[in-house]
Amino acid sequence: MGYQLWVSPLTGYRRKGTKFTALKDIFIHNVTANCIYEPLLCCPVNSDSRNAKKALKIRNFDVAGVKETKDGPVIGYVAADDIHDGDFKKYINEIGQELIISDSTPIAEIFALLSSRSFCFVIYGNNIVGIITRADINKPPVRIYVFGIISLLEMHLNSWINHFYPNNSWVSKVGNKRMDDAKKLYEQRKGNNQELTLLECLQFCDKRDLLKQVDDFLGMFNFSKNKFKIYMEKAETIRNELSHSQNSIISNLEWNEFIKTMEIVEKFLIESDTEVERIAKGGSDFQDLLI
Repeated sequence: MGYQLWVSPLTGYRRKGTKFTALKDIFIHNVTANCIYEPLLCCPVNSDSRNAKKALKIRNFDVAGVKETKDGPVIGYVAADDIHDGDFKKYINEIGQELIISDSTPIAEIFALLSSRSFCFVIYGNNIVGIITRADINKPPVRIYVFGIISLLEMHLNSWINHFYPNNSWVSKVGNKRMDDAKKLYEQRKGNNQELTLLECLQFCDKRDLLKQVDDFLGMFNFSKNKFKIYMEKAETIRNELSHSQNSIISNLEWNEFIKTMEIVEKFLIESDTEVERIAKGGSDFQDLLI
């Protein structure tokens, strides 16, 4: 369907489901903490310290809640690494409001919440019912959300390459070996796919390098060449982890780098959406902008 997938060529109307904000809204309204939290293992308040630590280690849990009675409310929590010999009660920590989120908290917000802490407790009604840790971002609902964002990013990069390199003028900017690889992949993938383009078969890093050379593009989104290169390299790392179905999508990035990269990508997509619509509604140049 080409560029018409994004904007109507006749009216300039932006089609549903093509905006980043639309993707984010799907997850805000439908995919929440309730989809990924784990039930909270709890220890009795009068536990033996060594037994409690052993129980947590066997289950590979870093944190457990604490209850006075089996059916009572959670009154605090303990961290496995903090527990040693002696009175168990001295290892109990208070659960502050900053550690609590609702079971309806959108996944899109959980990234930021976990940037300053490694876990948070999930509350349903008035009761703490579960826990979310950074490891939970590797679960399918979160991976799908991240994959959607990274896929949109690559679509936008393709669009801007078409815009700033009309009539496939980008081909002469790519090394012979990289072009040969892209052409081979194109021949393998095209089959009956009439809409597949050679650009779509180019490696992510090549697309990054093409746009890094365009000052108008960098200025439009307030990137320096170096910053654009750095953030696209990190986005590519996330993309590769997802594509190769790694157990952890952040195994090659520090948590804060992952969070920052996702924030930069989201900001770029929102601004790029705005520019796409501005040019498309102008009616003069949108057919080579939108693929």
